Amino acid sequence: MTIKDSANAAEVRAALGLGEEHREWTEALERTPVGAAVAEIPTGQQLASLLTQLKVPAEDQAEVAEAAEKATEPGTPWFWLLERTVAALRAGMGLDTPMPSRPLLTGHGPTGRWLTVLACLAAVPDVRALHATMEVPDEVSWASLGILGEKVAVRRRTLEAEGAEVEPPFPFDDYVLPVFQGRRYRLDGLDCRASNVSIEVRLPYGTEPFAIPADRAWAHEIHYFFCRLPRRYADGVRFGYDAIPCYVGSWVNDPAVADFFPQDHEIRRFTSKYQYINHNGPGPADKTGLTPGDRDALEHAFGQSPADRPTALCLTPTTPVQRAVLEHLQAGNHWSLDYSGQAIWDYSPSPRRTA
Repeated sequence: MTIKDSANAAEVRAALGLGEEHREWTEALERTPVGAAVAEIPTGQQLASLLTQLKVPAEDQAEVAEAAEKATEPGTPWFWLLERTVAALRAGMGLDTPMPSRPLLTGHGPTGRWLTVLACLAAVPDVRALHATMEVPDEVSWASLGILGEKVAVRRRTLEAEGAEVEPPFPFDDYVLPVFQGRRYRLDGLDCRASNVSIEVRLPYGTEPFAIPADRAWAHEIHYFFCRLPRRYADGVRFGYDAIPCYVGSWVNDPAVADFFPQDHEIRRFTSKYQYINHNGPGPADKTGLTPGDRDALEHAFGQSPADRPTALCLTPTTPVQRAVLEHLQAGNHWSLDYSGQAIWDYSPSPRRTA
């Protein structure tokens, strides 16, 4: 299937059978200037090595390679989408620039399924160059880029646990794409994203982020790291004791955590250092019966994103944290995705923490 070089968004949608829900996304890509640099993805052993370094599960690597071969064929609608997605990533490199919001493409085979992953692979040289300019340590650079493979692994575990034959709706663009724009980093086991007004901290699956207390020194260290961005990352941040620009969004902020863990548990020791916490409650569940807090808890504890509440309730817990997450849901409750915060109050040019 080929399209003419001057094809527009409507023609690309028609060629791929995309619906009206894809109009805004494809038209945003049509407006994205495409530079001279092409969207290139390694092939063969080089691609396999890169996928492994990015922690993409071995079970998915062959299908990603198949999708890459199809998407990089010039003159095809998939190449049109890939080229412009990569161009948008490059245009926003190092900046707090939202990417065009992409509806799911799970019904369009491996190429649609892995389109975001393919764009990230093509952007690796660009984001690595940014990291070098920022003097980001190599281990931090690759640990951050490895967030991509970790999200793919969440999808893999979800499929295997449910025995699903149909691709589950599991979008992760909003989480992964800032990594390949140089705005989200893995720091001390936490995923930290810099915006123009704040630093958002999330707890990934499979790490133990609770050894470091979430105090002011911790917040200042994260702030100090982001000061190396080529443009000031936080032009709108208010500093001082009355401002909370470094915040953690997580189910562990839910007051119900106290029902399952003693005060000296590592999770409660971590959250006890917050200067501020906002309890908004779980809010309404979506059509799957799960709230954003439920999904955050399930992904952090189990490394899965179940299709719906009944599926989540069938999970088998093996750790105290998993048991707590599931018992709360089994009792008919929901987890809240509450936000806690910490001031960035220290203007000194280096972190205060030395140990």
